[in-house]
Amino acid sequence: MQSYDVVVLGSGGAGLVAALAAASKGMTVGVFEKSALIGGTTAISGGGIWIPNNHVMAASGFMDNEADAHIYLDRLTHGETSPDLLRQFVKTGPEMLRFLETHSDLRFFSVDRPDYHPGWAGARNGRSVEPLPFEPGMEAGLFETLRYSTLRQPATSTESRKGLSADIIADRQRRNIRTQGSGLVAGLAQACAKAGVRFHVSNPATGLTFYGQRCTGVETANGCVSAKVGVILATGGFEWNEDMVSAFLPGFTSAPTTPPGNNGDGLRFGLEAGAAIANMTEAWWTAAYRIPGEELDGMPLTRNMVRELALPGSIMVNSRGERFVNEASSYNDLGMSFNIFDPGAFSYINRPAWLIFDNAFKNRYAVASIPPTQPAPNWMHTAASLTELANKLSISAEGLRATIDRFNGYALDGHDQDFSRGEDVHGLYYGDPEITPNPCLGVISEGPFYAVEVAPGNNGTKGGLKTTTHGQVIRHDGSIIGGLYACGNVAASIFGKGYPGHGGSLGPIMTAAYATGMNLGAGGIG
Repeated sequence: MQSYDVVVLGSGGAGLVAALAAASKGMTVGVFEKSALIGGTTAISGGGIWIPNNHVMAASGFMDNEADAHIYLDRLTHGETSPDLLRQFVKTGPEMLRFLETHSDLRFFSVDRPDYHPGWAGARNGRSVEPLPFEPGMEAGLFETLRYSTLRQPATSTESRKGLSADIIADRQRRNIRTQGSGLVAGLAQACAKAGVRFHVSNPATGLTFYGQRCTGVETANGCVSAKVGVILATGGFEWNEDMVSAFLPGFTSAPTTPPGNNGDGLRFGLEAGAAIANMTEAWWTAAYRIPGEELDGMPLTRNMVRELALPGSIMVNSRGERFVNEASSYNDLGMSFNIFDPGAFSYINRPAWLIFDNAFKNRYAVASIPPTQPAPNWMHTAASLTELANKLSISAEGLRATIDRFNGYALDGHDQDFSRGEDVHGLYYGDPEITPNPCLGVISEGPFYAVEVAPGNNGTKGGLKTTTHGQVIRHDGSIIGGLYACGNVAASIFGKGYPGHGGSLGPIMTAAYATGMNLGAGGIG
């Protein structure tokens, strides 16, 4: 039987940080990943990490303090989150970032970007950090097992927004430089390997083992593995498990942007052990779209839709031809609007939804990955008039024409009287600064007209196992399941239904993973 001090199930950002923290304290650590690739959802993400009052933002001239972070988070979480968990996040997050720069070759920069609710008390610029471009220096065998996004160029989010020369991109590709989420995973995996962490890919866990009431190891496809100190569940969410989605997110048609392996394994293991759960009706919501024929690990590939929604000259409408949300709001807040149920119509009135734009918009901006120079593909609906487009989409032509007439008036005036699009610094982040008076508003008038179906997507689920500040999994009666820990999307999110800013999922996940790994490295509690 294989034996480690600490066994980690899952190799996303949470699993890797937890493994590195435990190994830094002298623990022997084994990471078990059911897929053939290391990195999980983190590897295909933007790699942003939202951490208030961190040293990276301070070095860039962005001021912050713990008190303002708590004011902001108290409003975000509506009092539905344990104050102890929020305090731990605000206090420990900066420590986690310093730990990563000390124990890995990762270095971070502060993204000059506002929190997603910039008008709230306690909001700040610069709380989101991101890895600088990372050039791996690991063994080829490990590098070849790292997951990365095929949809992202080797550029940071800031470089992607502003544009990066083809020569720099080609040079980075030649040198295997990784950025954003794949850069974060590369740096963490390299540091773990240097610290003696052992990786076991294509080795799914099938269950946990117990001695009395204490978790003592895991059962895997290749046999049992003993965990002398503890087992850390870091297996991701349950967004690909149709039964769990049906049970906990009723009425939601799942379109996950994540790797298909996130089907609730760790959640199931915890439930079987008697764990309590929380926040199960929430996810990291987003607007999304699919291009026919695209796949990820053999399943339909779903892409986030963000910039197209905020740029001037597009709107998103429902079957009534009506707008229903500020299209420039954060993707999580926007995504929640898909879940509105109309008792009168007895339906989710904003599903399906459509991005509507005209020829001028198509010729100026990339839309759904299609650059302006490329003709509209077959899956992008095209029509000579708005009435014809509405008929093709089976939506109200009268409603669409009225909506666009009203929206065009707002664009000329510079003020969106319905949803205030482009009227705060977050909304303006993806606007076009060359357009006045509002960089997020533009008229829709030049045929032909186009539409892309927008699906209610998610970047992972937020519900999961209840844990302590040490990462221990809790039973319904508040007692601790000895030897069992959880972090990442398998654990209940501390942010409830909210999303504070760029990197709002990875920030608390990695902080909790660090605290969990350090606790186990000290011998574990419980």
